[in-house]
Amino acid sequence: MIDFWEVINRSENGELMEERAYDRLVGKVSNEVIKRYNIKVDPEEVVVSDDNLANRLFDAAVEFFIKVGVYNCDTDRVIKFKEKELFEALEATPDQIVWGQGRDQRIMRHRKVEDTAPPFCNFTLVGTPYPEDQFLQACMSTARERLADCFSGPSLLGTLGGVEVKSGSAVEVAAGIFDIGKRREAARRVGYPGKGIYSHVSAAEKADAMIAAARPEFGCLDGDGVLCAAIAEMKVDNDRLKKTAFLLNTYYNMGGLNGPLMGGYAGGPEGTSMVLVAHNFLNLMVFRSQYSTNFPIDMWQTCNTTRPMLWLVGTAHQALARNTHFLHFANAFTAAGPCTNFVCYELINHGITAAVSGAHLAPAACARNKYPERCTGMEGRICAEAGHAAAHSGMTRKDANTIVKKILSKYENNIKDAPLGKKFSECYDLGKVIPTQEYLDLYDEVKEEVSSYGLDYSEMRKS
Repeated sequence: MIDFWEVINRSENGELMEERAYDRLVGKVSNEVIKRYNIKVDPEEVVVSDDNLANRLFDAAVEFFIKVGVYNCDTDRVIKFKEKELFEALEATPDQIVWGQGRDQRIMRHRKVEDTAPPFCNFTLVGTPYPEDQFLQACMSTARERLADCFSGPSLLGTLGGVEVKSGSAVEVAAGIFDIGKRREAARRVGYPGKGIYSHVSAAEKADAMIAAARPEFGCLDGDGVLCAAIAEMKVDNDRLKKTAFLLNTYYNMGGLNGPLMGGYAGGPEGTSMVLVAHNFLNLMVFRSQYSTNFPIDMWQTCNTTRPMLWLVGTAHQALARNTHFLHFANAFTAAGPCTNFVCYELINHGITAAVSGAHLAPAACARNKYPERCTGMEGRICAEAGHAAAHSGMTRKDANTIVKKILSKYENNIKDAPLGKKFSECYDLGKVIPTQEYLDLYDEVKEEVSSYGLDYSEMRKS
């Protein structure tokens, strides 16, 4: 496997190309390979059960990755890899990693398609903005959940101590330290002091702020995780490479984050699914990732729970699960907000689709991931329970497809007008940091309905 310094060398000395030309290359090659490998959506097979299609998608992604490489936005160079180098890296990547410490330690293992082992679940509020005075409770809402094998928190909204948090500023460093401290305090408060933190510095965008904050005295533990996020599509920059150089010298779990846009340069669901798989190759080769988190998004609806997006999620994760032992999370993005039937349907569909496709779960980003305080630990519970139930019951992809389509009929025609839902303070008791009875009752009603479609929650094992 080539070393990181060779990647840096190629990012400084690779083919010189204008960014717009690279974007056009991505679109051109994506269109060519999906036609050559006959990658087509069947709208009636939302959860694909065609192994050959998943294998073709993987082969298409390999060809695409070798042809387009990875673009460094700072050097205007293309980092190219050989097919042999990619497969050597895929063979060498670990098939399990350990999160957390002590009695809160959990092991994330590779899953197969239709695996009966439950998905490893990271409960995260992704990029949902939260004010300083609710940040701790928001973190507690995810950390305390029984199915949360590891957890994360929200993003800090606006200010810290009355000063605006800006990327690249001194306040960003302080915000990163605040962020980590509150997450670890949240874990202690709910009785899981050693629980792994999935991405412990979301308040620090720049590498210097992340590196400054990622210290044990602030709350970081060996077995926590840090993400390096790719730029859509197939791009990195020097700041992200700085993070990688730092992380290679730590005991943190190194992850890659991918959010290709359906409707962008890769085109529709077929091309975007293929590019999503290729982004996982970027994570492995450039960021040296031990796992990836995938959040493809419909650029018009800002979610991944529509019919074409569920197809995209399932096929991409099946391609990875069938052809590699690389570890990969599916990150749910919903159109609706908390405490609505709508968001329950979306989360259950995403949890089923990802689980039967061999993915691990990273729920959730809600209300199109842009409204303050509109994502809670309860949404993680809804998605994770669906994934666990699907796995424990031995659900097949064909059975999942039947159930997912029934649930889709409850919301897909209204996705543009999905309800915003309630704020954290409106659907949680902030003193106890537990969901309101209203939210629990609403979810119970949806569970009863979905159970009638064939999702057997009774098969879930007690932990």
